[in-house]
Order: sequence, then structure tokens, then C-alpha cells
Amino acid sequence: MPQVDVVVIGAGPAGATCARLLAQAGLSVLVLEKAPLPRVKPCGGALTHRALALLPDEIAQGIASHPRRWTLLSREETAVTVSCSTPYCHVVDRPTFDLALVRAAIRLGAVVHDDEALLTAEPLRTGWILRTPRGHYSAGFVIAADGAHSVMARLVQLPRAQRGAALEAEFVADADLWSRYLDRVEIRLGHVPWGYGWVIPRDGLLNVGVGSFRPASFPLKQQFFALVADIGGPRTLRPLGHPLPYRWAFVPPMKANVLFVGDAAGYMDAFSAEGIYSALLTATVASDSLIRHLTHGEPLSNYAVRLFREMWPELRAAVRMSLLFYPWSPFWARYFAKNPRLIQEYLGIARGDGSYRTLQRHAAHTLFHHRLRT
Repeated sequence: MPQVDVVVIGAGPAGATCARLLAQAGLSVLVLEKAPLPRVKPCGGALTHRALALLPDEIAQGIASHPRRWTLLSREETAVTVSCSTPYCHVVDRPTFDLALVRAAIRLGAVVHDDEALLTAEPLRTGWILRTPRGHYSAGFVIAADGAHSVMARLVQLPRAQRGAALEAEFVADADLWSRYLDRVEIRLGHVPWGYGWVIPRDGLLNVGVGSFRPASFPLKQQFFALVADIGGPRTLRPLGHPLPYRWAFVPPMKANVLFVGDAAGYMDAFSAEGIYSALLTATVASDSLIRHLTHGEPLSNYAVRLFREMWPELRAAVRMSLLFYPWSPFWARYFAKNPRLIQEYLGIARGDGSYRTLQRHAAHTLFHHRLRT
């Protein structure tokens, strides 16, 4: 039975980043990915600027699409566009992007088995036995990066995250439609309860989608096709769905010798639904915490402690922003048309030079005075 230091479950951005960093530190790493690579991952593909610092240089420099304009469009067709000298986001093709991260891990010595799903895992006194259709593996530690439907989370009974939902598809835009969205991301408010719609450009393609943090009470697919029809997209699109896992309260993303990262931890941004940055950040902290545990004897629980100190305050503020924003989205859409300051503050967060805590305070102050006047 093959034995390694660490088995990583899942080869998305979180899993591939863990594999790369752990292999770089000299650990033996096996990655188990249930899908054949490259795999399709439903996602808008927008990577915030602050995430670039968590990527290998060759991957960060290889991203070619950098929209610099952001339009917020209300249900009443009120629109405001903000331009940024520094891009607030970069758009990637997820199969290509994810595969590049996997290859970076392989170059440093990680072993990757794709098309090999985890079936069961059995805890031992000093590690885990993991079973797949191809065999058994022994590891001292497990990194669970297997997404919102994490097998490891179910096996160790990690408390389940809240679940939103999104639908998205992409298509080749004709010249006229592409000219409307060249270098510009459009966000639509007020159309989707507790969420938003989007149009994101990349290399002649438009990615269109809708997402909601509370999708159970309305037909999300109907909202998707309404958006496609409104922008003049093809009626034959078949959207792909994916969950949006987020948490209202802090849950330590670890049990025994298992560290959960990315969507498996439920650490998606509860305001923007951004997942890639959270995936990269949790993976970076998890890898560093495990390396320190093995080389310096630091408690493995420092992973949870560090996330609570370094990451949770912003995620908690994002939750509060969500509660301030989505029930009042028609008001905010009208407000932004005349007062784009809060939009600029949000884009500052995406660029890495702002914070949700500051934005939350300003939004609460604005909403409080609006309610006093009305």
C-alpha cells in the first residue's frame, strides 16, 4: 500500500496550491482528483486582483484578460460604470487555469492521480487509510479540497456550510455584442433575490450567470434565461450549476489530521460569492501550518487559529454586508447611480487595498440615514 506524507483530495485551485507548497517543502504529496484533467468547473472565472499574490509568478503573469470597467445595472435600468487604473479582477478559463496550477505542483514533485475518486477514509492512530477504485493509500495527513460536496467533510462530520446556488454558461459573442462588453464586467442587481446576475468578457467569449445565497424560494433557471435574452445571447445555452458554500459563523476547518480548504471548508465570500481567493488563501495558510507542525512542532490547530485571526474577521464582515445589502438591493442600485463611492470601496477590496469592515461601517451608516429620512 503506497504511503505518503500528505494526500490532497481535489485538484482545484485550493488542492493544487496545497500540493505545490507542500511538495516545495520536501513532503511527499499525492493528489486524488475524481474527474479527468483538465476538468470543467462551472465558474464565472473572475479572479480578484488581490489573489495574484497567492499564485506562482508564471501563472499570474500568464493571465491575459484584465477588465478595467465595472458596471452596476439596476432592475430599473439605472446604471453606473466605474473605471479602474489597476484592474480589480482578471478573467481566467477555469480548465486551463486549474491545469496550470496542477502542473506547477507536479514540477515540484507532487504526484497527481486524476479520474480517481475517494470512496472511503479510515482514521488510524497516526494518519489515514484512503480507498479509491484503484487501491488504498496511507497518509499521515489529509488536505480536503474536494469542494462544496466534500466526501471528507461528510466522513468526519464537519458541520455543513450554508448553500447558495449559481447557474452559468458561456458563448462566443458576435462583434456587436462583444463591443458592448469589451473590457467591462456587468453586474445586475434587483433581478435575483439575495444575489445578482453577471456578464464577464474573456477572449471573445461572454460568461453569463446568476447566483443567489438563498435560491430555494424562486426559479433560478428562469432568471438565468431572462438575463441571456436581455443581452441578446443564444436561447440554446445549457447552463451549468454549482453550489455557493458560505458560513454565518466560524467553524474550525479541521478534524483530527484533516485540514479543509476552499469550498470544502465553506469559506466562500458571503457577499461577492468569490471563491478562488478564499481557496488560495486557505490553501496557503493550511500548507504553512502543516509545514510548521512537521518541522517545528507547532500545534496543527494553529491552522484554525490563524484563519480565525487572519481571515474570519473579513468573512464575518462580508456576511454583515450581505445582510445590509441584499434585502435593500433596489435602494442600493439607485444610490450607487448617484454615489459611486461605496462601489469604489468594494473594488478596493478586490484590488487588495480595502477591507469589508470599513465598507460595512460606511454601508450601515448610509442605510441608517436613508431609513431615518423615509
